[in-house]
Amino acid sequence: MANSSALLREHNITWWKQLIASGLFTGLSPVASGTVASAVATLFYFIPGLANPWVMLAMGGAAFFVGLWLAGPCEEAIGDDPSFVTIDEFAGQWITLASPLILGQPNWQWAVICFFTFRAFDIAKLWPASYFDRRRGPLGIMADDIVAGIYANIASHIIWYGLSFAGLVTKFLEG
Repeated sequence: MANSSALLREHNITWWKQLIASGLFTGLSPVASGTVASAVATLFYFIPGLANPWVMLAMGGAAFFVGLWLAGPCEEAIGDDPSFVTIDEFAGQWITLASPLILGQPNWQWAVICFFTFRAFDIAKLWPASYFDRRRGPLGIMADDIVAGIYANIASHIIWYGLSFAGLVTKFLEG
């Protein structure tokens, strides 16, 4: 990343822009930067007051629009869909975590389900995520994760209710 960092600075991408675009520098992870970014984004859910679905949606939306602003210059500096840019994982993970059905205190079981479903949909790239993933530019970088977040949110609710129906969520909460 040393060379990339210099390239980013040459393109007027200061350290604080790098901090944001890289999802608190999770994009520097030498292995699975997207998974690391999703895990860090999930931790935000446990900050008091952030487990609110409207807050999670607002954070996901804000990350999306800030990502649109920063992803293009990063792509110009270091190449197509750079793994350094992980703000898209933050946006998608926060959209996945937004649930009007899981209210009150943060629920670790919900967070685990959301984390794994988002990672699965982010990797699978189901249409229209695959369409956006093939596109260059900021929208191509950001939109596939938004689609994955929407799919993962829906799937997480289905999984949650399936486990609840089977009585497994209750067992997790008790034990």
